[in-house]
Amino acid sequence: VWAGVGSVVVFLPQILILFAFLGLLEDSGYMARAAVIADRSMQRVGLQGRAFLPLLSAYACAIPAILSARTVSDERDRLATIFVAPFMTCSARLPVYALLIAAFIPERPLLGPLLGTRAATLLGLYALGLLAAVVTAWVLRRTLLSGPRADFMMELPPYRLPSLRSVGFRLWDRTGVFLKRAGTIILTVTIVLWGMSQVPRVGGAAPTLEQSALGQSGRLIEPLIEPLELDWRIGVGIVSSLAAREVIVGTLGTIYGVEEADETSFELRDALQRDLTLGSAVGLLIFYVFALQCMSTVAVMRRETGGWKWPVVQFTYMLALAWVGAFVAVRLI
Repeated sequence: VWAGVGSVVVFLPQILILFAFLGLLEDSGYMARAAVIADRSMQRVGLQGRAFLPLLSAYACAIPAILSARTVSDERDRLATIFVAPFMTCSARLPVYALLIAAFIPERPLLGPLLGTRAATLLGLYALGLLAAVVTAWVLRRTLLSGPRADFMMELPPYRLPSLRSVGFRLWDRTGVFLKRAGTIILTVTIVLWGMSQVPRVGGAAPTLEQSALGQSGRLIEPLIEPLELDWRIGVGIVSSLAAREVIVGTLGTIYGVEEADETSFELRDALQRDLTLGSAVGLLIFYVFALQCMSTVAVMRRETGGWKWPVVQFTYMLALAWVGAFVAVRLI
């Protein structure tokens, strides 16, 4: 439980650093102008300029991005913004990317010392998520959320020096929102996952991971991920990462018997190289680009949309897109 919740809370400093810079830009009067500048480009995919700030903040975490979508006045535009925000590559995906890229992508120069194959792969994953967001927004505004485009009006405040006091209060508020709304669901899911790893008891002792209810859940979904050339071990990681994406790194470390495993663990990389091919590793990367492996985001979306309709549609759509993307990657590589 401590490791599960801590693995998410550890990203709070990075999230707050991003929001500190965003707060400085907003208080200076620049952010409103950025929204106006972005409006013309964003309306081509069915969004308005006010969606610029939520989508930008989603690179830190989708939860505050969904909350900040309240600034989008038109309901259809707000729902579309909330729907595509999880496609932005949040910081929770980075440990997964770092582990798999280091294990399967050999480092070779592409643009001399400026760009190598691993950095290019990471940038490609960011670009793939952004492309999925743009295409999804375009399709949504012409199907489920079709309707006339709302007029975009925004008052441009004068340029001024940012107030550190104001930025500090904003960061304090974001911290509370993140910990309360994200921490509760992550804590609950983590406790459930821990409980599944402890039953059924064998002679009064905890079972092996493969024999536990959590291990059996991996066996249960194995037929679904077998076409992606993934086995029950990765299945357990996928199930456990429903609490938070980066949890899969620690889960795989437990499965392969690697103590204190993280994305820099050479022993865990070697274990993955024995079980995965390059195609299945790239497929898993693409799966995590698209899949909504974050129940906190689902919970916040349910609250912001007033029901389960949109969260269910969003989770199903992103999961299907992730499976198809991974399947294509495995077949092409």
